[in-house]
Amino acid sequence: MRTTGDESGEFQIPSAKRAHVHVRRGGRTRPEVVVRPDAAVDRADVRGELSSGARWSLVTTDSTTAPGAAKANGSEPELAAAANAHLDGSPTPLGAAAVLRLLLHQEHPRASGVVDAWVAAHGLVFAARAVAELARVEVVLHKLSDSYKPRWTLRHRAPTARSVPPEEIALMRRARELLAVCPEEEHAEVVAALARSRDTAQGRLAVSYLVPGERGWADEVVTETLGGPMYSSDSFLLLTSVGEADQLIRLMSLGWVMWYLPSPEVLWTALDSLGHGVLPVLGRLLDVEQLSAQEHGHALEVLAELPGDEAFALLLPRFALRPVRLAAHSMAARDPERALRLLAAAAVGRPATSDVAKVLRAVAVKFADLDVSGLPEATRTVLERERAAHRAVAASAEGAPPVLTSPPWAKERRRAARPKVVKGLEPLAAPGLVWEPGEFEAWRSEHFRPRRFPDWEATVRAYVAGRLRSHYDHPAMFLHAAERLVRPLLADWKPDPWAAERWGRPLIARFGLDVLPQVVALARSRPGALAELVLPYAAPEVAALVADWLVRVRSARPVARRWLERHGVDAARFLAPVAVGPAGTARRAAENALRQIPEHAMTAAREHGEQVAAIVAASLAMDPLDVLPVRIPAVPSWLDPDLLPQVLLRGGRAALPEEAARNLLVALAMSTPDEPYAGLEQVRRACDPTSLARFAWAVFDQWRLAGTPSKDGWALTCLGLVGDDEVVRALSPQLRSWPAEGGHARAVLGLDVLARLGTDVALVHLDDVARRVRHKGVRTRAQEKLAEVATSLGLTSDELADRLVPDFGLSPDGTLELDYGPRRFTVGFDEQLKPCVTGPDGKRLKSLPKPGARDDAELAPEAHRRFAALKKDVRTAATAQIARLEKAMLAGRSWSAEEFTALFARHPLVWHLARRLVWITESGLAFRLAEDRTLGDLNEDPVELGAGERVALAHPMRLGDDLEAWAELLADYEVLQPFPQLGRPVHRLTAEEAEAFRLTRFQGAVVPSGKVFGLLNKGWDQEQSDGGAIGWVQRPLPDGRAVVVGLDPGVPLGYDHSGVDQKTTEVWITDHGPGSWRAEKHRFGTVDPVVMSEVLGDLVGLTR
Repeated sequence: MRTTGDESGEFQIPSAKRAHVHVRRGGRTRPEVVVRPDAAVDRADVRGELSSGARWSLVTTDSTTAPGAAKANGSEPELAAAANAHLDGSPTPLGAAAVLRLLLHQEHPRASGVVDAWVAAHGLVFAARAVAELARVEVVLHKLSDSYKPRWTLRHRAPTARSVPPEEIALMRRARELLAVCPEEEHAEVVAALARSRDTAQGRLAVSYLVPGERGWADEVVTETLGGPMYSSDSFLLLTSVGEADQLIRLMSLGWVMWYLPSPEVLWTALDSLGHGVLPVLGRLLDVEQLSAQEHGHALEVLAELPGDEAFALLLPRFALRPVRLAAHSMAARDPERALRLLAAAAVGRPATSDVAKVLRAVAVKFADLDVSGLPEATRTVLERERAAHRAVAASAEGAPPVLTSPPWAKERRRAARPKVVKGLEPLAAPGLVWEPGEFEAWRSEHFRPRRFPDWEATVRAYVAGRLRSHYDHPAMFLHAAERLVRPLLADWKPDPWAAERWGRPLIARFGLDVLPQVVALARSRPGALAELVLPYAAPEVAALVADWLVRVRSARPVARRWLERHGVDAARFLAPVAVGPAGTARRAAENALRQIPEHAMTAAREHGEQVAAIVAASLAMDPLDVLPVRIPAVPSWLDPDLLPQVLLRGGRAALPEEAARNLLVALAMSTPDEPYAGLEQVRRACDPTSLARFAWAVFDQWRLAGTPSKDGWALTCLGLVGDDEVVRALSPQLRSWPAEGGHARAVLGLDVLARLGTDVALVHLDDVARRVRHKGVRTRAQEKLAEVATSLGLTSDELADRLVPDFGLSPDGTLELDYGPRRFTVGFDEQLKPCVTGPDGKRLKSLPKPGARDDAELAPEAHRRFAALKKDVRTAATAQIARLEKAMLAGRSWSAEEFTALFARHPLVWHLARRLVWITESGLAFRLAEDRTLGDLNEDPVELGAGERVALAHPMRLGDDLEAWAELLADYEVLQPFPQLGRPVHRLTAEEAEAFRLTRFQGAVVPSGKVFGLLNKGWDQEQSDGGAIGWVQRPLPDGRAVVVGLDPGVPLGYDHSGVDQKTTEVWITDHGPGSWRAEKHRFGTVDPVVMSEVLGDLVGLTR
């Protein structure tokens, strides 16, 4: 292997990239330019092809020719005269430019070939001057007082104007191509002629673009640019004009440059001009964090074309960027010797977990046959270490899962026997509705407000006559008009699915089976949003829809499974006739659905007799390993199996053979979170879980480097099938960032991964996403996934959240001991659940020290890693728990004595929060948790909770006169609270306000719109009025009502609201809950005093 780099610098722009290059004289790309003569634009008949507005600009009414002088028609006489002369056979560059500007303004088809026509008719010097003059001429619309039609006028652009209209860039580029290959003498003539066109800013920019080799002219434009504004087309022209790296680097000090510099045309043009001189520019681009991965990718594409050590060395300190690592693999494929030499040298002295070592390991394995004997000893040692680390365990088929060593998809498939068919069967169940406890009442109470409260009889007549056209008014009519009026109309109603997630449930609660056809149509049209509407229905059309969802519609599969579980044997009764019917899509879907409920399937099949039972039993008995897709997926081209880590078998003494590992990729590619390939169960039993998770993460990492191709989304979802808590910790930050990068669909798949894993850590992170991620769509989806988990456990969302807090391996007293060998450290937690470390001498340390030379070589690093993981996990859990407890206090949630003991008093982590708060029983007895976890009242007397007692967090309003004493007691013990409890402001209604229907003290306040949006972080909701603005905000109340604050003029959606003030119009209570502005007569004294205190606090903060 050579030990130095070849810095000859010889390279060519790839043919596929040459279209990006704006060629220049002396550049690396030399085009084959052939003049395409077409003098049509020089013929006088062009005058007849000009529009009426263009012809008006050429009318002459006087002989004034002074530049800038105004004519009666608005055009400058010099330009009108030059254009007329050009059209009449006396061409000049200025006249040609003026005519061309008119042609461009009316988008004339002849304009595109004008440069070649000029060269053919008048020569290159003329053409170059005309292109330069074009940058100084503009067309302006001129309104005459005696005509309603605007006229065109030709004007010289202002001397300081810089913007070059984008439509002429192609013409300038064509002229530049011709100048790049013309003879030296002719080029010198052009340069001399163009010097006369540099008297204005736009002229200087145009000339520098046309002859970029004139360094002094380019310097002048760069200096001028640093002190003035730019426009998009100017920026593009300037960046493709400069010919020195220092010019580009000077321009990079301007923020707008980063909008254009990373574009392929600018970068490939710079490479053509600068060669290796572009390296400093590329390095600076890679260090700009604000650039997208795609923009970094453009820079790296250019970098990859440069030979020599310097180009590859530019990557070494930047491997934290995923596109840089991908570029390293690409460059290594072209010159593996150079890559291995430089990577190994950079990895000397760095840990095996460093980014450089990881890239080296992958490249070393990929090119394992390269001779490294010529490298320095230290470099060679690192390289051999990484090669050995990648395949540390011998592969063995013994003990490997048979599904991978002899996969069913590799066997010759037998032609399936024709399925037996039983025709004419009818379901042995009648359609009906099955409601979960409390579900009917909840659906019936949901409110979909009408936009107005009309005469419903008149509204029905308008509907029948076809005059009620709003899709919003139709469901409102069916929900609010008398049943005698609307029930007869249901059969012919074909509802639009718009907003059906808001009105569908109350409609079903009102009309039941009468709206089944409409519900099926709605759910079929938007299964992702409306699938839940079919849950109460037991009917054959719903069964067919659900069976189809299980096969085709991933987003609706959870609802489909819930429907099967709810309806059980009736579901099977509806599906059985289809599952033994004619072969086809419907039968396959029904068979698949029955496999989800095999016991109910056989019960329903036996009701039809032995023949049907035998057919269904044969379908259920099918080996799940043989249930394969029609097309077996291939390993995608972006995935390199040689770079994946080994999958160890249980015990760690052997690893999967390479072919088995490839088959594992196929099994993962065939799987979805909802329908994993059955053979993966064999894999999980046979393989080491940690190495299996590392394997899946490496697949995911390559998928990211390849740009996350959507058709291979299994590379993400497979993490939910074989991942672990380390995968959760690594995936969670990316899941949160994807929506901002346009990766909403990717983020939703990531939520499926967390829910599918279902470990305590995964659910903690899912809960955190559901509460804190800014992107509403992702946050809502996370809440839905949590609700699914809660439903499967028979819990509410709040009850699930109570149980989502892992103990993180803490001892019962809430501490963790970390063993360094000769040293031991104890970890506790403060009021914010931040870890606190105590040393062997009992003194509190600022942080856990790093392992030292005297510490145990195995115990200390492992303890340090455990502490780092603990900090990350607890940070996520702490934010959730503190917010959850505060919310519970405000909502008045309570727990049984047994729940309080298990979830708070005895929980190793949560008790650190619980002991810093004051609790209260239903009977009004307040208490706290002491250090020894006993309960004590204000007098520090023991408290015993009875078996039926319920416990809540004490809002300061409920503590009455004891509030100050409780605050003093906690202060005496130096107890800091995790959130404002005892120090929370208490607000009360006046006697008059308690009897009032309006809170008049908050009416008429003028507040900034930003403060209105601030309420949304305090449990308020925004509601959009008909005009597309937020017309009011609401605070939901625990009893289903809501406090509403009206706003005038309202906050327009989608606009900057920072400078808009709002006036509070009224404050009232609606009994229809969120989504309704209707003002019923509810006295404010009917609201719970604790809730009212919080509402008043928010309103005081808003209007203060």
